[in-house]
Amino acid sequence: MNIYRSLKEYLFCSIVTIVIISMTSCTHQKKNKKADTIKNHDLKENLVLVHGLTNKHPWSESFLEKTLSIWGSGNVFAVYTNNSEIIYEKIIDSKNMVYCGEDNKKAGDKSIDEQVDLLQKKIQLLQKSKKLREKFYIIAHSMGGLVARRYIYKYPDVVKGLVTLGTPHHGSPLADSFRWTGFFIGATDAIDNLRPSYLKEFNQKFPVKSSPLAKNGKIYTIRGDCDGIDCFGWGGELLFGWTFITQTTNKDNDGLVPFDSAIIEGATHIWDFPDFDHFDLVQQPSVAEKASEYLINN
Repeated sequence: MNIYRSLKEYLFCSIVTIVIISMTSCTHQKKNKKADTIKNHDLKENLVLVHGLTNKHPWSESFLEKTLSIWGSGNVFAVYTNNSEIIYEKIIDSKNMVYCGEDNKKAGDKSIDEQVDLLQKKIQLLQKSKKLREKFYIIAHSMGGLVARRYIYKYPDVVKGLVTLGTPHHGSPLADSFRWTGFFIGATDAIDNLRPSYLKEFNQKFPVKSSPLAKNGKIYTIRGDCDGIDCFGWGGELLFGWTFITQTTNKDNDGLVPFDSAIIEGATHIWDFPDFDHFDLVQQPSVAEKASEYLINN
């Protein structure tokens, strides 16, 4: 009887083990399948990248490499909102990255409305010469998210989806207290448009929930967060910004944008990166992957 019982227990354990292995294998296959749909599927879709204020925080090569691996060679377009109309390509990890405008750190120094006009001019140039599709997706950083939102209203039924990264949808106290810095960096109108009082009117005129995107299009938000020395940026500006915002408002922030300003009613908030500051949001490939995942799968 003991032998019989032991045999039964052995068979039972074997069956349970086989079932668990099968379930694990199935789950693994499903995860791989999802990853394939994000990374390897021939999307035949286009992605436009819109930078922030004066492009002091540019897209990193690893960020661009991730977008190209997802969207495909020649399907990602970085636009600089300045007067330059030069169009060129750069090979990143054997894939073509397309640019319009010069990365001269002066792009994005004009008002939101002026930048919208520049963005549209670049879009038209890319559609004529680089086969940018009539309808496309946008990932926008910081002030670029406000430019993209206004673009959607001015040119309806064009943008298929938008993800904003660290965009000050409700403004930043830095723009009020240090408005005068706009004169020295040549971005007076841009900084004026980042004030909370300006954005309050902007949001009333152009509410996210009524944005005229292309059919089934959605707007998503991603935000970062940092603490003290973890914030730095390209010249220490984020450490200063973090200290000022923390001391004056007692709010979490990414070094430039308060936590609650990076989200807005009508948009779907999809992710927080608690260890990423404002600059990290355009540097880290995991941000590009998360943003692309929601644009593609939703």
